[in-house]
Amino acid sequence: MAINFVPKELKFFDFLTLQAENLMKAAGFFKAALKDGVLDEAEVQKIHDLEHEGDTLAHEITDMLNRTFITPIDREDIYSLANSLDDVLDLINAMAGRVKLYKLDARDEYFAQFIDLIDQAAAALANAVKHMHDTKRQRRVLDHCIEVNRIENLGDSVREKAISHLFETEKDPIMVIKWKEIYETAEGTLDNCEHVAKVIESILVKNG
Repeated sequence: MAINFVPKELKFFDFLTLQAENLMKAAGFFKAALKDGVLDEAEVQKIHDLEHEGDTLAHEITDMLNRTFITPIDREDIYSLANSLDDVLDLINAMAGRVKLYKLDARDEYFAQFIDLIDQAAAALANAVKHMHDTKRQRRVLDHCIEVNRIENLGDSVREKAISHLFETEKDPIMVIKWKEIYETAEGTLDNCEHVAKVIESILVKNG
């Protein structure tokens, strides 16, 4: 296996940016697709395709790590960031599949709030990753990470209200199980967004 002894700073950051932008695209598409309350097969497939693209980018980053001797930041940090971004998209894909499988009305007010927060968090992460290589924009990158933390806190509040409302109003135990799973997956998606933000913050501190 050939090893490249020249650091490819832009290549790594470019691929991470592509990955973050792909996540943002998936979150935005998911939000738009849910406006009519249902997900059709083509829309679920589109999200799956974006998730597959995310997997491909993550694998390419790992492959570059294996072929590059010198990296712009610790290789463990690059690997962690790439995989953390991939985890968020995996959960979005899982949610889309479950909503379609369970035939849920996605106009549910709490689910809509969750999806809007996920869309905002994905956009903030994309902006953070895009500029994290620029030492002159470190403060702005941190601001995006702080925004993700704020959004995750809002998600905790939405989950509490959603679960409480679900148990108070839904009489069908099967629907309770379905929606509880969806709400918890949505909250988990925001938790993972916060984890990505923490990885970025850690990278900035280590390399500041």
